[in-house]
Amino acid sequence: MDIKKIAAWLEETGQPKFRLRQITDAVYKRGAASFEEITALPEPLRNALKEKFRVLSIEPETILESRTGNAVKGLFRLKDKHKMESVLLNLFPGKWSVCVSTQVGCPVQCVFCATGRRGLQRNLSPDEIVSQYVFWANYLKIYRPGEKIGGLVYMGMGEPFLNYESTAESLRTLTDPGFIGLGDRHISVSTVGHVPGIRRFAKDFPQINLAVSLHAVEDELRSRLVPLNDKYPLAQISKALQDYIYATKRKVFIEYVMLGGVNDSQSAARRLSEWLRGVAAPKSFTVNLIPYNSTAHDFKSPGKERVEAFSSLLLTLNISCTVRKSLGADIIGACGQLAGK
Repeated sequence: MDIKKIAAWLEETGQPKFRLRQITDAVYKRGAASFEEITALPEPLRNALKEKFRVLSIEPETILESRTGNAVKGLFRLKDKHKMESVLLNLFPGKWSVCVSTQVGCPVQCVFCATGRRGLQRNLSPDEIVSQYVFWANYLKIYRPGEKIGGLVYMGMGEPFLNYESTAESLRTLTDPGFIGLGDRHISVSTVGHVPGIRRFAKDFPQINLAVSLHAVEDELRSRLVPLNDKYPLAQISKALQDYIYATKRKVFIEYVMLGGVNDSQSAARRLSEWLRGVAAPKSFTVNLIPYNSTAHDFKSPGKERVEAFSSLLLTLNISCTVRKSLGADIIGACGQLAGK
């Protein structure tokens, strides 16, 4: 729902100012999926809005639920026939999160990521980003009555900071108490290390969680895994994170995809610890280890013992660490698997 366009149209047609609030409250707070459901509006106005606007700018084509019921993936058609994916995740009992996409495809092309293999088709608009939240909120209303979305992670298709303006506007809508009103600290935005974006984010959204997809702390290896490292190498990322932590006083989440035989050794864990200590005190970080999810590349997931050894060593070195539970792999909806198909 394009709030700005609807607001301008309401003003042009001489509607009372409270009509916009009736619309936003119905959609964002009560889960109205169509203008017909907003019965507080006069019927002629409902019909006119239906002809001119859409509540959702994304249309579900396929919805797949994992066997365990803790992940649901949606393939969505956009107005221009492009397609993108978004995922609803049940991380803890009763706690759902939306994995939000910000682009159709991704220009970064991390070698282990299915989204990157697709390349970039286009950026998503703020409305298309917010519509993912609205769709999944309505989905829970219908299929999981009483359960709600507790958080959002901008970790779906795309690099959020390469679509910064749309990402920022969507965050303002999602956190504005007059619209959706999610708490800042219930939202995380992930970047592969876009340095200008990190610096803008620190100023614009100091209370929203920042996650950095690191994966390696040697420039040669990281550039092979994450091509954007050639433009923003580790030294620049380190300085940007130092400044971010100093300015916001916030912890940074480090995402680390573990690739069997590539970056999962004990020496790699020690190097990761040393690099983080070179940025800031260990208390400034939590490392999220993500065992590789198959994306038809020549990588393999590390064994369980390898992951546990890596995690245990980081904890011994006083680096806070978690191992991310893989959700949605059976519906090709886990981390790194989204391809918009």
